Amino acid sequence: MVGTAFWWGLYLLVFSRDRRRVRNGVLLLIALYSSVALISRLVSTTLPLGDLLVLVAAFVVLLGIITLGVLMVANGLTMARKEGRSLGNLLSGIAGLALLGTPVAAVALVLTMNPLGIGAGALLTLVALHMGIAFLVFLGASIPYQLFPKQLRTTGLIVHGSGLIDGRVTPLLRGRLDRAVAERERLLAAGVDPLLVPSGGQGEDEMRAEGEAMAEYLLEEVGIPADRVRAETASRTTRENLTFSHRLLDEAGHQGPYIVATSRYHAFRAALLARRLGYADEAIGGRTTFYYVPSATLREFLAVMSYHKVWITVLFLPSLAFVALLVRAAALAG
Repeated sequence: MVGTAFWWGLYLLVFSRDRRRVRNGVLLLIALYSSVALISRLVSTTLPLGDLLVLVAAFVVLLGIITLGVLMVANGLTMARKEGRSLGNLLSGIAGLALLGTPVAAVALVLTMNPLGIGAGALLTLVALHMGIAFLVFLGASIPYQLFPKQLRTTGLIVHGSGLIDGRVTPLLRGRLDRAVAERERLLAAGVDPLLVPSGGQGEDEMRAEGEAMAEYLLEEVGIPADRVRAETASRTTRENLTFSHRLLDEAGHQGPYIVATSRYHAFRAALLARRLGYADEAIGGRTTFYYVPSATLREFLAVMSYHKVWITVLFLPSLAFVALLVRAAALAG
């Protein structure tokens, strides 16, 4: 109990100091694991048939994982039907197939009783384990960040762009803009009239810049005064969204940190990237269609992993060494 209290206390302390850190997910995962282990031990030692209850709970978790895999495959099919057959849209389906197929493939490889087969099965299992833990860490950092947005008193609101359809704002982009408008209302109530910067350049398949279309939406459909909107139309990436928008706001006489409005699933990575660029910005998220969230979340996870390639490689080296030793031992035994 003391250990569990320590981990929760450490997590809450670190989270309150800076919520834009991946390490928050690590600490939350440790705290949750400690809590589950404590509850399991209390149930097994204090309740009648406690061991059986813990076994049933473990079976329910296993059944939940299988159900999750099936749902993710179904979501991948939905994404392909509604959004097109791109790799990004198929990520949830691919992840679902991996979740269901990896244990079967690993067991089949080990049962070959061939040293290379045993090594491949062990390697597949360890890769899946590392990816699973990394994804849980990402969720542990991302979800609390989305649920508990930090309310800054700022004079600048940056709205991240996304793809247009026929030069018009999409429902996804409208969710970002409406979230920025809601944040503007909060700031107006606090006596601050912020400058809104819709940020996004023109993609190769777009008729005009995203920032231009977003500014049009804010001016014509929402009714924001023209002097409170200034479009940024040169950026092509999230990094450029932040850098170019900061430059524009700074030149207009404003001083950060600023609030970044984006989609909910994208908020943590936007904040993480702002931190890496040296900005004290906080990100807030707008509503996103439910079926779009799984694949979008997986894309965010892979992007965040790319920021930490060195750490991921270093942490995986002991697993590679273990597989090498296992193959050698199996070869000698054969």
